[in-house]
Amino acid sequence: MKKIGVVFPGQGSQYVGMGKKLYDHFDYVRALFKTADEALGFSITDLVFNGPEDELRQTFNTQPALVLVSYAVWQMLKKERGFTPYLLSGHSLGEYTALLASGFLTFEDALRVTRKRGMLMEESCPKGRGGMVALIGANLQKIEPVLREISHDDYVAVAANINSAEQIVLSGDVGALKEAVEKLKGTGYKKAVFLNVSGPFHSPLMRGAAEGLKEELKNIPTGEMTVPVVSNVDAVPEKDKDMVADKLYRQMFSPVLWDSCVRRMGKEGVECFLEVGPQKVLSNLVKRIEPAIPCYSVEGLEDMEAINDILK
Repeated sequence: MKKIGVVFPGQGSQYVGMGKKLYDHFDYVRALFKTADEALGFSITDLVFNGPEDELRQTFNTQPALVLVSYAVWQMLKKERGFTPYLLSGHSLGEYTALLASGFLTFEDALRVTRKRGMLMEESCPKGRGGMVALIGANLQKIEPVLREISHDDYVAVAANINSAEQIVLSGDVGALKEAVEKLKGTGYKKAVFLNVSGPFHSPLMRGAAEGLKEELKNIPTGEMTVPVVSNVDAVPEKDKDMVADKLYRQMFSPVLWDSCVRRMGKEGVECFLEVGPQKVLSNLVKRIEPAIPCYSVEGLEDMEAINDILK
């Protein structure tokens, strides 16, 4: 079998009805959803399948919902095809699903901590003050000096997601972001898209939320990791439990180095990527970053046929 790198999606990949076909098809998926409802104290099953969409999009709902559905897809892969990945990683929130798959977190704790993480992120910045904007075709070296010039105190605009050589997401104070979009026009980016998010994620404005998360993580028992997880904050494969907790803390206010994570997985010998979870956001990015390495997305039973050969 090839050395497979499994990646899990983050916020933005959610949609109402995700996971329903798996739920209808597999008893063990229905059991996962029932356990999730009990762990969270409300019917996340109903929210995931029926919405409303604006409630599912709230950060503290989106995060455990995506962990639940991505992990359900992962369980299908494990039970129906049975394989061990070479490396794991995930984009922002997706790193928690990767850590769940690795054995660092239990299923129930992964759901509870991501819901708490979402609440902390929502509370950390007054509504409407912070945001994020994607710059398509931006060059990191060209934009960083301008961002440093703009930013001071809490008036910040920073690179938050280095998604690929062609896509950088900025995060910070809305005023600073608007100023950055104007001042960066001469650097050659093609388009600026303000994202429909509730806060300035992965920016210094998340430090308060990070402190709350650090306290939360102290109370969660962790297990031994069976597969290294390539961390967002430094693109290094990690199996040390203490290091993982520190990296999750730093991830809250540090940029997601997704381009570097994918490249590192390639350098480590990954021969094929699988995106496990809703939609194909990461698959599209991986294909741009490492076009020579095959990449497949797995969300439903119908996707299993395409990957039969690599899982043999």
